[in-house]
Amino acid sequence: YLLTLQEIREKRGFPDELGAEAMMFEALDKVEKEIKKPLMRNDKQGMALLMKEFDAINKKLGVNRNELPKYEEQLEHKIAKAQLEELKKGAVEAMEAQKKKEEFKDEQMVDVKSLDIRNFL
Repeated sequence: YLLTLQEIREKRGFPDELGAEAMMFEALDKVEKEIKKPLMRNDKQGMALLMKEFDAINKKLGVNRNELPKYEEQLEHKIAKAQLEELKKGAVEAMEAQKKKEEFKDEQMVDVKSLDIRNFL
């Protein structure tokens, strides 16, 4: 699961600035050495030890488990904002390119207030 998480993070381009991923791998190795076998999902005691280690990592990083939905919402907001900015940039570039075309140079801009919707129905 940690390897899959790492792949997803790298594909999406999210940097691991805090080094949390390395700490998670260390915690997994520590738990596996402690139980002297690979950790399986159905191993309740092993998973409890791993969660205890993860809680210690979260505490060290200043992450509260109860606030994870808030962090997720903030991240989604940042992603949406970045996508919106990219979309806006593309639209502005397209509009500027249309303005520069020769076929539109001789036409005057239409006054939007002078248009009557009834003429187009």
